[in-house]
Amino acid sequence: MLQLHVHRSELAYEAALSPPFAALIDTPGKVVSALLSEFDHLGVGVSDVSMDDGPLENKGLSCDVEKLDASILLRADRLEIRFFPIDETGDDAAEAIRGVWKAIASTSPEVTARSHSFLFEMDCELPTGSYRSALDLYCRPHENLPKGTETAVVYYLPKDGSQGFLDSSFVLNRSAEVDGGVLLAVTLVFEGQPVRPEGLVQAGRERLRDLLRDLDITVKDSQAGS
Repeated sequence: MLQLHVHRSELAYEAALSPPFAALIDTPGKVVSALLSEFDHLGVGVSDVSMDDGPLENKGLSCDVEKLDASILLRADRLEIRFFPIDETGDDAAEAIRGVWKAIASTSPEVTARSHSFLFEMDCELPTGSYRSALDLYCRPHENLPKGTETAVVYYLPKDGSQGFLDSSFVLNRSAEVDGGVLLAVTLVFEGQPVRPEGLVQAGRERLRDLLRDLDITVKDSQAGS
């Protein structure tokens, strides 16, 4: 069993939009008004929204929702929301996703998601042992490589249409944040479907939990103690 204590965590949600979210380019003021309408009860105001200039493919807007620890990025072809840290219940993520999709629907009801993805990223401490010994459980360096060689692990997970899974990945690597620690980065991609935020977040969390169980990995918040 591999035990990991989370030192830092981040969740990123992304949706590939189809057709392109033209209103974001043509009538950005309407999009801003729609977003503010969805998040004003959380204290979000005009000062929390910024328009991003640049080439057409990079035009869009950013919005910070401090009470949800969320940062929203809207582009014509995609929606991204980042959360710092990952909340234990998933309620904040569901609320943010719901609010942005309601804003999109109110300005461009024809826009849907071709796919949804979640990136669960955690920098973790090892309560016992070293990085090398931890990764040896999953991948050992070739015997002809120099002594002290370390590894990283990447599992590419195939799509499964019966469950709505698209190509995904599971990574164990060196942490840049925790000395001697492990970076756990799991990208889970789902087929596009009518957006039910609670169901999306739950599906992502359940699949992550299943993968951790299958790999015999336990993850706990370092603040919770041993």
